[in-house]
Amino acid sequence: MRRVLRDPGPLWRPLDRARSRARLLLICGLLLVLAAGAVQAAHGVATAPARARAQAERLHRVDASVLGAAGSDAPAVAGRLRAGEQVRAAWTYPAGHPVTGRFALTGDAAPGQSVPIWVTDRGDLADPPPSAAGLALLAVAAAAVCLLAFGLLVYLLYLLRCRSLDHRAQRQWAADWARVEPHWSGRVDGRPGSPAA
Repeated sequence: MRRVLRDPGPLWRPLDRARSRARLLLICGLLLVLAAGAVQAAHGVATAPARARAQAERLHRVDASVLGAAGSDAPAVAGRLRAGEQVRAAWTYPAGHPVTGRFALTGDAAPGQSVPIWVTDRGDLADPPPSAAGLALLAVAAAAVCLLAFGLLVYLLYLLRCRSLDHRAQRQWAADWARVEPHWSGRVDGRPGSPAA
């Protein structure tokens, strides 16, 4: 096997060996990127439940009383506010600490109605905690993006190496042709039509 890789035949040039090494490095690089992406995805999926619990522990679900539409400072009036509409609301968190704020409703509600919201330890509005499945999916997506980016980088390096080898082959071919052509064409002294030596 070693002999085949080093010198498989009389027509096998050093340039051919360089091309073979470039292909081998491409395959090894892509396999390494694939393995690293798989490890990253597996780690993200395995740690997703713990990360979801940690984020959920810093958030609290409380009931907020809808005061009215966010664009109006008028007292609440009877009528339904639609999902997605910005509303003013009041809640108490931590205990004894009243807070007012604005947020978009997740469902229809009437002024005075209580709606569940998520808040931080200080009582500020927060997004709901992510689910373990959502974090796992995010980890897999991040691993796929890294896999694609590094895979493209490895392939780009391979293409640059191939281009370099092609330029080297062209230079070698031109030098060899300049040395052989005068003898081959009969122009030994370099002038067209001169007799062969």
